[in-house]
Amino acid sequence: ANGWKVHGAAIERAAAMTYWDNDASIRRFQRILVALEIDKALREAGVMEGDMVYIGEYELEWSD
Repeated sequence: ANGWKVHGAAIERAAAMTYWDNDASIRRFQRILVALEIDKALREAGVMEGDMVYIGEYELEWSD
């Protein structure tokens, strides 16, 4: 699996404010990814299911 680094003040701040044990909080973060078009950019770049996405100090496993 590949690793994708995402940089940007807004998304890094959103990741830092996300409570990763809370489904509603995670869904909110996913909506921010879509709103900032990071979701679209990663898909266009070729992100695949199971790839690691690094946002600031956070590691996320990509999942559709």
